[in-house]
Amino acid sequence: MQVQAAEDTALHPFTGVVPATLPIVSAGPVMAASLLTAHMPGIDVLRGIAVLAVIFFHGMAYQAPNVHLGNRIVDQLYGLTGWGWLGVNLFFVVSGFLITGILDDTLQQQNYYQRFYLRRALRILPAYLAVLALAWATGFVTPNYMVICVLFLANMPGLLLHHGYLFYGPFWSLAVEEQFYLLWPLLYRRLGRGGMLLVSVGLVVLCPVLRAMAFAHLIHTGEPLSKTWMIADNLAIGAVLAILLRLPGVTLRQFAGLGWAVFSIGMAGVTVLFAEHRMDVHDVLRNSLGLSCVLLIFGSTVVLMLCMFRKRRVPGWMRGTIFFSEISYGLYLIHLLLLQIYDRAFGRGFVTDWKLMVLRFLVANGLAVGIAIVSKRWFEDPILRMKSKIAAAR
Repeated sequence: MQVQAAEDTALHPFTGVVPATLPIVSAGPVMAASLLTAHMPGIDVLRGIAVLAVIFFHGMAYQAPNVHLGNRIVDQLYGLTGWGWLGVNLFFVVSGFLITGILDDTLQQQNYYQRFYLRRALRILPAYLAVLALAWATGFVTPNYMVICVLFLANMPGLLLHHGYLFYGPFWSLAVEEQFYLLWPLLYRRLGRGGMLLVSVGLVVLCPVLRAMAFAHLIHTGEPLSKTWMIADNLAIGAVLAILLRLPGVTLRQFAGLGWAVFSIGMAGVTVLFAEHRMDVHDVLRNSLGLSCVLLIFGSTVVLMLCMFRKRRVPGWMRGTIFFSEISYGLYLIHLLLLQIYDRAFGRGFVTDWKLMVLRFLVANGLAVGIAIVSKRWFEDPILRMKSKIAAAR
């Protein structure tokens, strides 16, 4: 916003006299960086949606795809929970956006590395190690798998373990995050904002090519969608948005326009692939270009949610997502373990009986929510508050 002297052509609205010294307030364009605030509720909404998608996926269609609820519309809605695995990809996009923003904002600080790694360790490790120990104590992971989990390599058991092992599903995505945390700050400090923008765009282009080669059996690295080098574009799309948001001269209108353009491209791609019946589980196009189009939609959603809740409060009907966002980390870690414990105790009759499936979902996930609340309030938050007492983490 600028204040400047009136020009000769500007008349007083009541007297018609030219007031040569009358200040005129002319509002310049609103900059995209105005979206950067200490608390971004739109991001909280997305994080809550992401964890709920995963919860419904693991609690419903993932384990019981053939359950029929007796109503065609309800059955179709139930079938949509089979796409809930994409909640993890939404998590990655949001994480890429937030972590890249943190690195950019602290790039010139002397304690750049110490601050980042200490804060990440306080946030990630306590609950992670606690659930890992619980999974081992209850017999759902093997010691050899625990070793690679401690080394942040839980997404590579097939490549690293040559003997039998039991693994725990949520840990693979934590491994991707941990590897990202280890590498991204080093690259950002070395290459800076411009260099990292190029790296991020390069990953967005390269990763779908690698996935296509993997699903076409031209390269062999185990499950492609769990390998960091195959899905780094998930994080990179968020990183691109974080960098663009901080570039001088980028206006809010331009940033929002980018969001709508990316959304249109992603939706067009997904629509064409569905129309051509190229969205089957093992289809090369679905897992390369199709996933990229979904990621574009997720990236655009980050933009649009930031803009939507720039000044507006989250409406009441959406505030449940804020609650789940606040407990998302603990809930994501523990929910599948409780489902597995439930199945061990009560069997798998739920795979053909929708009533048993609903009971399983409510009991196991209800307990998971309770544990996540307790964990956040009396375990995770007290540890996080330690960062204010550690000089290098401030």
